[in-house]
Amino acid sequence: MQFSSKLSRALRIFFLLGGLTTSSFAHESGLTEGISTTITVEKMQLRDYLSKAEKQFNVQFSYSNNVDDAQWISVSEAATFEAMTAQLKAEGYDLKRIGDNIIITPSAKEVQQEVRIKGQVTDKSGESIIGAAVQVKGTNIGSITNLDGEFELLVPSSESVLIVSFVGFITKEIVVGAATNFSIQLEDNTQELEEVVVIGYGSQSKEEVTGAISSVRSDELQNYAASGLDQQMVGKMAGVLINENNAAPGQDAKITIRGTSSLTAGTNPLIVVDGMPLSEGTSMNDIPPSSIASIDVLKDAASSAIYGSRASNGVILITTKQGYQGKTKVSFDYFTGIQQAASLVDYADAYESAQFFTHARDWGYVSKDPANRSIHDSPDVRAANGASKREYRLHYVDPYLRGEQGLTNTNWNDHLFQNAPISNYSVSLNGGNEKTSFYTNVAYMEQDGIVPTTGMERFTANLNLRTKLSDRVEAGVSLNTAYSVIEQGSDIAISNLWIAYPFFDPYNPDGTINIGDQHEANAPEDGALQENPLALLTYTKDVMTRFRTFGNAFASVELLEGLKYKLSAGMDYNGEFTDFYSPNSIGGYRQPFPTKPAEAREINDKYFNYLFEHILTYNKVIGDHNISALAGMTMQREDGTRTRVIGMGMVDDNVDNIGGASSFNVDAYRYTWTQQSVLGRLQYSYKGKYQMALAARADGSSRFGDNSKWGYFPSVSGGWILSKEDFFPEQDVVTFVKLRANWGQTGNNQIGAYGSKALVTQTDYIFGGGLHPGYSATTAPNPNLSWETNDSYNIGFDMQLLKKINLSANYYNSITTDLLLEVPVPEQSGYSTSLQNIGSLRNNGFELELQGYDFHIGGVTIGFNANITTNNNEILSLAPGQEQIITGYNGSFRTRVGGPMAEMIGYDIIGVYKDQGEIDNSAHLQGTLLGDYIVRDVNGDGVIDENDMVSLGTYEPNFHYGFGANLTYKGFDFSFTFNGIQGRKIFDRDMMQSNTGEGFAVPTKDYYDNYYHPEHNPNGHYARPNMGNFSAARKNTRGSSIDVVSGDYLRLRNVTLGYNLPKSVLQKLNIAGLRVYATANNPLTITSYKGINMDGSNTNNLEQGWITNNPHPIVRSYLLGANLKF
Repeated sequence: MQFSSKLSRALRIFFLLGGLTTSSFAHESGLTEGISTTITVEKMQLRDYLSKAEKQFNVQFSYSNNVDDAQWISVSEAATFEAMTAQLKAEGYDLKRIGDNIIITPSAKEVQQEVRIKGQVTDKSGESIIGAAVQVKGTNIGSITNLDGEFELLVPSSESVLIVSFVGFITKEIVVGAATNFSIQLEDNTQELEEVVVIGYGSQSKEEVTGAISSVRSDELQNYAASGLDQQMVGKMAGVLINENNAAPGQDAKITIRGTSSLTAGTNPLIVVDGMPLSEGTSMNDIPPSSIASIDVLKDAASSAIYGSRASNGVILITTKQGYQGKTKVSFDYFTGIQQAASLVDYADAYESAQFFTHARDWGYVSKDPANRSIHDSPDVRAANGASKREYRLHYVDPYLRGEQGLTNTNWNDHLFQNAPISNYSVSLNGGNEKTSFYTNVAYMEQDGIVPTTGMERFTANLNLRTKLSDRVEAGVSLNTAYSVIEQGSDIAISNLWIAYPFFDPYNPDGTINIGDQHEANAPEDGALQENPLALLTYTKDVMTRFRTFGNAFASVELLEGLKYKLSAGMDYNGEFTDFYSPNSIGGYRQPFPTKPAEAREINDKYFNYLFEHILTYNKVIGDHNISALAGMTMQREDGTRTRVIGMGMVDDNVDNIGGASSFNVDAYRYTWTQQSVLGRLQYSYKGKYQMALAARADGSSRFGDNSKWGYFPSVSGGWILSKEDFFPEQDVVTFVKLRANWGQTGNNQIGAYGSKALVTQTDYIFGGGLHPGYSATTAPNPNLSWETNDSYNIGFDMQLLKKINLSANYYNSITTDLLLEVPVPEQSGYSTSLQNIGSLRNNGFELELQGYDFHIGGVTIGFNANITTNNNEILSLAPGQEQIITGYNGSFRTRVGGPMAEMIGYDIIGVYKDQGEIDNSAHLQGTLLGDYIVRDVNGDGVIDENDMVSLGTYEPNFHYGFGANLTYKGFDFSFTFNGIQGRKIFDRDMMQSNTGEGFAVPTKDYYDNYYHPEHNPNGHYARPNMGNFSAARKNTRGSSIDVVSGDYLRLRNVTLGYNLPKSVLQKLNIAGLRVYATANNPLTITSYKGINMDGSNTNNLEQGWITNNPHPIVRSYLLGANLKF
């Protein structure tokens, strides 16, 4: 049979299998039906060649013991038995015919004596390389170097070729010859151009890549310890911005790739682990960092279009470690240490707060009638003047105003934050033989939270298993499992910190927790009626238990040389149970004990996501032409449920089971979404210097309208390696130059499962004189609803200098069209809104990555890395006739055509009114009082209104960057990583509450030191405290330039010092390796920001901008650890 007919048959089988997802592999014999009486092949295995010859010439072949029937041989068409004999003779085989039986033996000249060899593998400094692979080329014979870098092998002959390899070094081939003892020195692979990069459904060498891909390898992740994988990625890659918006135990960072590309749809990148695309918003921290082999981030449409409608936010490909052929290795990793808050708000102490509250209440009282009221008026006089509760002084602060010593002066930061221990244990096993290899990792982390009563225990397990069922068939499984118990509740403490008055002790004299003191003391003057936050933390139960398992299994068969079929089945299961109980033995906000009822909540969330894939790949080299092709069909489905039960009115706090409630509120929902896909990719390279790639995917999704079920996502990319051209000068400075360009489309399908359907909500109707439950329509159906489409192009440049410095630069321009927005519809339609595809936005910018390797200064070896990314976000269009969307607190966020998304707007504050004449002679907000803010009259029309609001910036930074270095000297290693943000603005709602001067919250030290008061601080630049008469003007200046602050920072993310024990010590201990280290995470941040966490956010709705509200602090940790290998 001709090759083309074989390929045609294989393709037909592939598409038949694609239509029958659950069918098994086609039997190999089905691929060889109809063989003609001639054999027309170029290269095949000996067994296959003889099998066909048996049928052609009606003979039976037998092998001698020293014949390898898996050997590949080069043959041409053989029309006669004699021609076949000649071909086998040329390949080194003799034939002896006995009747119809033919005995195959090696030619006499091929029979050679086996040779026993030994040797040692070292690096160029002479240090032994432990675990280097030494293999005889073309065979399964091999070994691994021992603790001294030594090996010993029995090789077939003196003509055998040894292949010596180790990660980070250039692979070397050596002919055995007459030698029996070898000293092999491997060179560092400083060029990094042969590094393999995962590209989605396959891999490429870094030199061949035509898209924009950033990568992190396992050694970069494991140089230091951290509580999560996302933390170890910070600052490592251009275009990848990681914000720790909630740094509590068990919480994940927010990852954004090349800016935010949607207003209302999800912005989470797609995460793919060992080929399994995980559910949206999934956690990477369920994978222990010690089991990670590499992380590759697909940033442009050309590299990510193969993932179609799920790729517009970028794709993160995580590859876990695989087994190897050789003796089982055991690794044990351990670290332990202390965590603390990296930054906290500095609040005024009790004496300062007493003065502040008094100033606020006095001015609130006097400002209503300055001519007839005085701050010295007694409570009786104030009552006679009709003062409200908030115009009286707090009755208990007089001793503080007199400066009496020994009074309660609680710093709540000392009680609501703590130094917390963290420990992590990890054990991995790695090994295999010529047929089967395995890698497994088991890890356990115990992390107390820096907020008391919070913390996490997490158990994770990872297994990778591969086996060769035959020379053509391979199967494997990748499985990850995580079980976590997370004690939540840190938001209880942080959300109440700003109204926890320092006059009250968290404990009673007998050591029990104080309950109700602030409630009771503040009730007469209507201060902050809040419970002791430590009591809330201690007595409130909020525990989430999560079980997560995901992975896939595959089987692949080589149908023909270079042509492989792979069937894989994957799944992703997540189950979460939240158990919450708030007792009636403590109070709440404006609910003093014992009037607050007990409340219990139980929440069950589950989803099960499964995937079937059929992938056909073909690789062929024809002279100077290298061709790779891929075709695939996939089907994915997710089923999810949520049940929430709220119980109220428990009789006894000792029985916190929800079944003890006297009343219940129950809600539940379930969903299903499915997706079917067809995908393909063609890659072509000529002479290794001209590259082109075409990719496309078609996705059909149940989430979208009946008229828009399918979307199509193509891409094209090309590369030109100039340094391989004849005209490129040979020199040692610029050793590699490549140009890249690409275009592609991707989609965003991250909306609800039923976004195109008519949605209803439960409501009550009056019927027959009573209320009856029913449903009313809310969202109108939209049969044309489709995904957001991201259309982007990328121009890139790669260069290598001195064979040690790699530089990569990219310019990208990405336009998202068909934005998903809720649009009001006429009331007569019976609906309130309809989800529509309208509007567009753009992200464009530059990226630069720099990596240096193997620089030597004396005995010190140095490597370094740096990256920087700029991004410009612009709204191109909204709904027809719509120019802007105003949202947020006081209309503080504006999304308008020609501007950035969620631009912060507000009044520009230029001072404080200190004289009534200033107010009378200037444009001012209605109701302005002495001590209020002066607002700039931007348009000069003599009126302060919304037309005077100005742009205050956006959360999207002008640029973000990272840099680091690693140094080694003898057995020591030292490394550090910095990352930074520049040009970010934050609407800090937490600071606004304490800096507003309303006299309700505890002021920050910054506000206390700088608020205007005629006697206390006549030069202050913050508004004068005013509680009882807080003006409308003051309320309208919330969210102004006073409250929008810089979020810029430069942070030392990690610094680590390690030491590897010398070989002489290891031999005495009979171990393969031992490294001990000390590391500090987030030890230093340089910033002008005075809040808790500039990454913190309380919203996922990007129209609403980024408001810091009750964020968990960034965690600083100091750790000691060890890596032990056997």
